[in-house]
Amino acid sequence: MKVVFDNIIYTLQRNGGISVVWNELLKRARQDRDLQCTELCYPDAMTPRFMERYRIPDYKADTPAIFHSSYFRVLPQEGVYNVTTVHDLTYHYYRRGLAKAVHLWEENRALRHSEAVICISENTKRDLMHFYPWYPEEQIHIVYNGVGEEFCPMKSVEKKGFLLYVGNTQVDYKRYDVAQEVARLTGVELVTASHVSREELNRLYNEALCLLYPSDYEGFGLPILEAQKAGCPVIAQKFSSIPEVIGNNGLTVAHDSPKRMAEAMADIVRQLQSGPTQPIVQAGIENAKRFSWDRTYEQVKAVYENIYRNHHV
Repeated sequence: MKVVFDNIIYTLQRNGGISVVWNELLKRARQDRDLQCTELCYPDAMTPRFMERYRIPDYKADTPAIFHSSYFRVLPQEGVYNVTTVHDLTYHYYRRGLAKAVHLWEENRALRHSEAVICISENTKRDLMHFYPWYPEEQIHIVYNGVGEEFCPMKSVEKKGFLLYVGNTQVDYKRYDVAQEVARLTGVELVTASHVSREELNRLYNEALCLLYPSDYEGFGLPILEAQKAGCPVIAQKFSSIPEVIGNNGLTVAHDSPKRMAEAMADIVRQLQSGPTQPIVQAGIENAKRFSWDRTYEQVKAVYENIYRNHHV
């Protein structure tokens, strides 16, 4: 089975969530003897052609083949079957102007040429069907992300008891302002992590009292599972995909007001400071076991195989 992987995401980001997902997919595809893999690689951000991310790839595939882009590109060639992964629909909700218009054009083009769409959560699928009701539901596949083995409890690490925030501090819907308010209300130090190594991130999870995850919207929410797997309690909003990921025993709040949200999260922080955390930690570790990158890869591969069967190739 021939599969062409388009690595265009690496020209856009190196450390973001989509790159993490793509890294894990490629790692397993390269070792899979059932696949004849080709990768379209771009050595640095200065791609071969101006605005490469919006262009049709300059590549002629040996057909039949699957073409799976890391970010909304397709190969409109006879005998090539395109697969698109949709991580979230944030541009529809939170962006305006030219940036939104261009992204939606890119997204719409990818969907119109895609034989199958992979959504990383039920919530993402619901959003996709809301904004693109014309796309055939039977061609949408839900494949959850996994969580890396590098995230684990570290016995040698001393708890420092700070609040941890992982993610973008500049995007309004991530609600960094709520995390800051929780720190102010509780008097507990807030540590922010964005572009750190996964090993360093694991250490931070182990040192923290808890992860604050006040985001209004997520396609999935990788830090939730990373923290849980590392033995770090997670306090999060009960919105979008988060209930799917955090599990039934998660520490969640549901308030429309940022002020009330911060107060509710602060109350949970105080409970963590004064009460036993081991049951919460253990529940998080057990929840994280539901997700693995091996399972993610097998389900993505099954999407490829289904396309091949449908076209008798």
